[in-house]
Amino acid sequence: MDQLPVSGPVAQLIAQFSAFFPKFIGAMTILFVGWLVSRTVGKILSKVLAKVGVDRIAEMLDDIDLVQRSGVLKEKLSAIIAKIVYYMMMLTFIIAATETLGVGAITQLFTDLMNYLPSLLTASVIFMLGLFLADMVQGAVVTLCQSLGIASAKMIGSIVFYFLFVTIAVSALAQAKINTEFISSSLVVLIGAGALAFAFGYGLASKDLVSNYLATYYNKNKVRVGDEVRIMGEKGKVVLIDSTSLILQTPDRAIIVPLSKLTSEKVEVFYPDPQDNDLLEAEV
Repeated sequence: MDQLPVSGPVAQLIAQFSAFFPKFIGAMTILFVGWLVSRTVGKILSKVLAKVGVDRIAEMLDDIDLVQRSGVLKEKLSAIIAKIVYYMMMLTFIIAATETLGVGAITQLFTDLMNYLPSLLTASVIFMLGLFLADMVQGAVVTLCQSLGIASAKMIGSIVFYFLFVTIAVSALAQAKINTEFISSSLVVLIGAGALAFAFGYGLASKDLVSNYLATYYNKNKVRVGDEVRIMGEKGKVVLIDSTSLILQTPDRAIIVPLSKLTSEKVEVFYPDPQDNDLLEAEV
């Protein structure tokens, strides 16, 4: 019995399938080979990076309080970098596979994503280096404030850290080609208002402390450790002077005197030399 010739829509469908099937096999082959190559390169790169000590950078980042609380570095840095390389290589093979299939829209989509990755990686590096910088500055500020005897040194250090962190985050977003104009303008207003409120509040709270520091500068050569003095009606020997106060030792007790009293009270210094036994009265 003779077979009827295939014609019309059925023939057209068969022809399209016959043309598409080799392309589909080629695309699947590209994806399979790409997966093998990307997986192998990712594993080798992870081991190499671990041996050269890249994971120590992640340990340094994990020492930062913000990173610890966020828990973003649960994996080793070498594994994270290897995964990034794996997905970038896979993206390249996906673009090649879609070109083989002749799907222009999907190819363009993945090509645009591939072109965007360098900006995203650069933004990530800026953000990571910025975190290191913000943490270093925070440590320096805390150390400086503690050396000056400022009680709220950690709070000031945290404010400096988060200010730098936000600034760096906005810069990283801009590098990633994300519009930050609205964020930047809002942050300027918020940071300005916060800085003004902090400066006003902290200035009121620490005016006595500042007056003690100024008194130290202006009266540092007038009263020394070992001098016999009378101040605020109390006579005794100066046994210690620090950045904010002095300790006056009397026969029955020790008195802590703020250094600001050197400028607001009458101070009598007694010379040990008999020929200078009169009083030096200083009302500064």
